Amino acid sequence: MSHLSSSIGYEIKRIRKEKNMTQAELCKGICSQAEISKVENGKNSPTIDWLQQVAKRLKVPLSMLFEDHLRSDMFTSYDQQLLRLLQSHQFEEARMIIDDIKNKIDYDEIKFLAMYYEIIIHEKRNFRTYLETIGEFKQLLMHTSLQFKSPTLYLRIHMAIAISFIEHEDFDSAENSFQELLRFNYDTTELKKVRIKILYNYAKQLSEQNRNQLGLEITEQGIQESLQIEDGQLLGQLYYQRGYFKKILNRNPSDIQKDFTMAYSLFRTFNLPVHEKIYLKKIVHLFYFVFRIVHLSFYMQEVPVQSIQMHDRGIVDALLK
Repeated sequence: MSHLSSSIGYEIKRIRKEKNMTQAELCKGICSQAEISKVENGKNSPTIDWLQQVAKRLKVPLSMLFEDHLRSDMFTSYDQQLLRLLQSHQFEEARMIIDDIKNKIDYDEIKFLAMYYEIIIHEKRNFRTYLETIGEFKQLLMHTSLQFKSPTLYLRIHMAIAISFIEHEDFDSAENSFQELLRFNYDTTELKKVRIKILYNYAKQLSEQNRNQLGLEITEQGIQESLQIEDGQLLGQLYYQRGYFKKILNRNPSDIQKDFTMAYSLFRTFNLPVHEKIYLKKIVHLFYFVFRIVHLSFYMQEVPVQSIQMHDRGIVDALLK
């Protein structure tokens, strides 16, 4: 499903809720409630005629249903710029962009994004302790419109808190954060992708605590959910993680070999040029996946391909001979 369809669905849902209208009220005389639900969740592409009827029922101009697409593109652009600058430690340049957003941009979700990166910069420059940083993240989460206007960013902030706890070995607090995250309602494909990243990071925490059986179960869940939504964003890392847990738990060597081999194949795929993306076949019911790496945030990075291939290198090389 296209990004445009997803953003239109999000905007319809946002306006409907603002007007305290149910799906049944919106769809009456237009279509089935199931159809409205699919459009709102980005699973169906609406026609122009359909959109005109919905806009009329919502009492908004048709152009307003496309407004989220503009916001989403702008959000992504700023997010990628700021992420690159922080990764290269260009904090002053990032600071200038953040100030520009605060002074010139009217969209709340983009202002929240700027505040999020500002907190990260303060922590990275040692202007804040990690507990002060967590406190600022929690204050940002208290903005009532954040969860509604940018649920992905809302989850990213929660994830940043959980990972910060892990980095400082406060595993009880990290556990509570992950449990809170997993109770969230992941009702769109984009949010389900974030949930997979949460499962991946949660399993990494369990590995740090030697809670390997639960870590294996969480990793299995991440793999299955990735396959269900046909998303390969973290599938290589998850297969590697599953092989790692199985190795620690002394499981069947053949199963371990399959997981490491699959992971290695996916890592090699990630290293190919963008225009040569490979469709991997024979993965669960003949589904085809286009694999790509997406960095959602500074605190939610995938493990670099090179570092994973080097870790336990002898085992992986032996399995692939």
